[in-house]
Amino acid sequence: MSKVNSSMEMKIYQEQAVLTSQQPMVTTLGRKSLVCAYLWAIPFGLIGAHRFYLGQSLLGLAYLFSLGFFGLGWLYDLIFMSHVVDKVNRRLADPPSRKIYDLTDAYALCLNPAGLCFGLHHFYLGRKGFGTVYCFTWGFLGLGWLLDILRLPTLVHNANKRAKEIEENPKLADIKQPKKLDDAYVTWILGIFGAHHFYLGNTEFGFAYLFTFGMAGVGWLVDFFRMPILVDRANEENPSPEKHLDDAYILTFPLGVLGLQHFHLGRTGWGIIYSLTFGLFGFGFLIDMIRMPYLVREVNEAIREQQKLVAVVVDNNVNTTRSFATSYQAISGDDIKKVPMNDNTASMPSPANFYHQLPPFNTKSDVPPPTYHSTC
Repeated sequence: MSKVNSSMEMKIYQEQAVLTSQQPMVTTLGRKSLVCAYLWAIPFGLIGAHRFYLGQSLLGLAYLFSLGFFGLGWLYDLIFMSHVVDKVNRRLADPPSRKIYDLTDAYALCLNPAGLCFGLHHFYLGRKGFGTVYCFTWGFLGLGWLLDILRLPTLVHNANKRAKEIEENPKLADIKQPKKLDDAYVTWILGIFGAHHFYLGNTEFGFAYLFTFGMAGVGWLVDFFRMPILVDRANEENPSPEKHLDDAYILTFPLGVLGLQHFHLGRTGWGIIYSLTFGLFGFGFLIDMIRMPYLVREVNEAIREQQKLVAVVVDNNVNTTRSFATSYQAISGDDIKKVPMNDNTASMPSPANFYHQLPPFNTKSDVPPPTYHSTC
């Protein structure tokens, strides 16, 4: 008995020894070394080599394009390298369930040439669309970058809030995010090319602005004042197909001679005529400025009538399907008495007396069988 107990204790001891020997090995492989960080930082710290070693690729790019934040970030890292490495190792040892965005890191990525030219702070916050646009527009000509310095706390707060919501309900990751008014105003900086309309999902106006330089600049300026209305329309869950009078006037003045307002209202024929005749030699364009409310009201009435017609057809199809399915429901013998009576069923004989009312079948007939004559 003692031999059995000793063998079991030895086996448990060996298993515990294996587990304790393997655990440090895993953590050691993932830990970052302070010595290696200094070896990378001293000769190549100005180009962010130690940040790449620590797994901070975006900060490494920021150091690369700003020469270590003009040397200041590099000096800071040399002095507080132990704190930086310690912070990285704590995250590796106990990784959070969701990504936590830090305001200090966001400002470090923003306040450098890489943030201006490549929008690194937007990539860090998961806003890849804005980061890509910053790469091609130099941070919306620098104005978007300046606005980001002021609104960065809000951006970080929104990013952490969304990460928490996705952690609680992963299905939210596939749901389209609502448009933000501040983002719309940032894209308005290049709105002369329709950037804010593309951001709001209004591709029709986006292309119209792209090829007309924001309706000769007039539509671009007007959109600055009606931006809250545009954002509210973009965030509607069930947007109405009806046309808006302000949109029609934006397309009418000053380039209504091209017929854009008629294409927008679905009047393709009139749009082609205006394009070929420059708005009926300008007279049609001037008349449209006066009668535009009537045109929009007429088009919206036609849209509502079409919606009613579609609703009636769908309702009739549903009712037909229901009645078709009901007419073929089987009725058991026990439920025959429960069927409601109407004029047709009242005159029908009961199932018990139905067979007694049939005439008797005569097996012997007095009529002789037909005779067949050969034609040969």
